[in-house]
Amino acid sequence: MADILAMRSARRDGSVGGPRTESGSDTRAASAIGSSITIRDVVKTYGAFTAADHISLDVEPGEFITLLGPSGSGKTTLLNLVAGFQKLDGGEILVDGKPVHNVPPHRRGFGMVFQSYALFPNMTVTQNVAFPLRMAGADRETTERRVAETLDIMRLSEHAAKLPSQMSGGQQQRVAIARAIVRRPKVVLMDEPLSALDRRLRESIQIEIRDLHQRLGSTILFVTHDQGEALTMSDRIAVLDAGKIVQVATPVEIYRHPATKFVASFVGESNLIDAEIVQKRGTTMTLKNQEGYVFSAESRSSLDVGRATVLVRPERISISTTPNASALPVVVRSAIFLGEILRIEAETASGERLLIRCTDSADRALPAPGDKLYASWRAEDCWVLP
Repeated sequence: MADILAMRSARRDGSVGGPRTESGSDTRAASAIGSSITIRDVVKTYGAFTAADHISLDVEPGEFITLLGPSGSGKTTLLNLVAGFQKLDGGEILVDGKPVHNVPPHRRGFGMVFQSYALFPNMTVTQNVAFPLRMAGADRETTERRVAETLDIMRLSEHAAKLPSQMSGGQQQRVAIARAIVRRPKVVLMDEPLSALDRRLRESIQIEIRDLHQRLGSTILFVTHDQGEALTMSDRIAVLDAGKIVQVATPVEIYRHPATKFVASFVGESNLIDAEIVQKRGTTMTLKNQEGYVFSAESRSSLDVGRATVLVRPERISISTTPNASALPVVVRSAIFLGEILRIEAETASGERLLIRCTDSADRALPAPGDKLYASWRAEDCWVLP
């Protein structure tokens, strides 16, 4: 997670709508062809179950927004409402300021990529990609040129004459994406398009989709339950839980400063520490956990007395084998070697679990269950939940 966020920070300054030039102007504004999407107080129910509970979200032209959440959170329902596959029970959806409630899906002009590739098995790659242009009545010259350009973008030119059955899963998904973008739509909707792929292939296509978005400038609404996908590709992430959006922010903000315990737990691995507030000065709190360990943390909370929940990400915890009065003693319960990373589960004297992720070091032995370590973290490495 930390590596993903470092890459994201290098690409963007965290502002909504993407990277900015030295003069402060939005570099996407000049190249974006995407539409704005306004989701206002949207409701969708199935009997007594509310799948979308008064959801509101504003998507900027050319923005990459990910709808992230567990199964049943409402993310796919919301995407289907935007696509027009389901009807609203309340609220409204506007594209470029115009309501689309009564516009059928095929007339909204959106590109759509499904979890299943949904390719025509009896058509070649070229024929599959050309299909949307044919349905739109494009002439032969335009169709051939646009298909050739799109196959080149998706690195599919050498597979143009193949049938889907002759291709790997990753290649088929690239064909599905090519078909969705061949008309250069202003909006592309993606419903968990990478979930059927293996990890290495999924990570590769994540980068391809991200680069494709930067090249075309379409607005992308992407649905996933995979936090890594959301952090890697998105300008902003909308986290959903039980039919509601609980936080909308940049990947860095979502990961470092989650708005709720749910977001803290769902996005990345986390340590949620119950602590007593000792003192508050500005945006820094001094706290004390059950062991009496005193530490500081960043805070935007209005609390200044009582108890608080503090988020400490596993990779932010430093460990030592040397006793230290300013560190928290813990006992190792398990240690797993993950290549460049060690994943350590430890426990405090009161039984509180602490997850630690640290870089493997050639001169450090793998901790064994029962070993005693000393854990510590800095104020900027932890966050008091609001």
